[in-house]
Amino acid sequence: MHVKNRMRNTQYFIYTICTALLISTALPLSAQLPAVSYLNTIQTAEPLGKGGTSTTFGLLQYAKVDLLPDLRQRVDIGGFEESHRVTFEIETFLVPVRFAYGLSDELDLILGGTFSTGGVRKVVHDFYGTNAENDADPNINRRVYDQPLFDGVIGLKYNIKPDRNDNFPSFSVGGDAQFGFTADDRLNSDNEFLDHSPADGFPFMGVNTYLVGTQKLGSLFKLHAGVGVFLTSKSLKTTDFFTLNWQVGTEIAISDNMWLVGDFSRELPYAGVHVTNLIGITFRYEISNTLAFQLGFNSRPGFQFNLTFGGEQAQALGGENLLF
Repeated sequence: MHVKNRMRNTQYFIYTICTALLISTALPLSAQLPAVSYLNTIQTAEPLGKGGTSTTFGLLQYAKVDLLPDLRQRVDIGGFEESHRVTFEIETFLVPVRFAYGLSDELDLILGGTFSTGGVRKVVHDFYGTNAENDADPNINRRVYDQPLFDGVIGLKYNIKPDRNDNFPSFSVGGDAQFGFTADDRLNSDNEFLDHSPADGFPFMGVNTYLVGTQKLGSLFKLHAGVGVFLTSKSLKTTDFFTLNWQVGTEIAISDNMWLVGDFSRELPYAGVHVTNLIGITFRYEISNTLAFQLGFNSRPGFQFNLTFGGEQAQALGGENLLF
């Protein structure tokens, strides 16, 4: 089932790119593509420019209820260790918020956090040791512990090769640190949850590094691609030592001040959980030479809103007519 969904998502993204390419052949060459720090779900290689800002707010549905080990495991309840069957359930909305500020023409500072709307819990079965799981109301013999799910983010992105209109892509490198409380949604090699104390949540710290490139094709079309590695303290206790992610995206002008954007992310970390195979479609509108907003929808499902004020460098490039 997961393989079929992955193939269907990939085909959908390819069809979107082909449609955008066909539309581009009938558009005027006067349109310009403004520099943006984010598409829908991925970073671009373009800095904001000195003094530029980008504010992003999103909402992603996330559910995972299939992690249900049958064996009993150690559970620390009030300082006493007992043996119980423990299951995990998560049905929530992730709320990522990001703010980027242009420290210079090449360097952006990124601040943010990820919150959740609840619905994250561990269930300790046969809590009272009465073996009454098959009674009319099995919840009587279970204890449910709500789990906190949030993080804080701080990072930098540096443009190591700017766009010089030389028909070569621009490149940026970046990294950010994430810290907070995450869902205990992964098992270790003994098929047990990483945290034996269900009542206090699971603290974590993670580091995300990435390389992104942007290629401008004429004045109407851009391609973006990136690759990154995410390492977290939670991964150190599992067989998955780190997570490798790759991303692709495209944007195309459909009028003088409106753009259609599409992107795909193989895997993204939010508050220590991983969202996979995320496809986004976004519409961007340029209000002025220095102000643009965009509204996007993704396959999780969910949406994302972004408001960008261009910095000094972004304003200086705004009047150029970039042809092949």
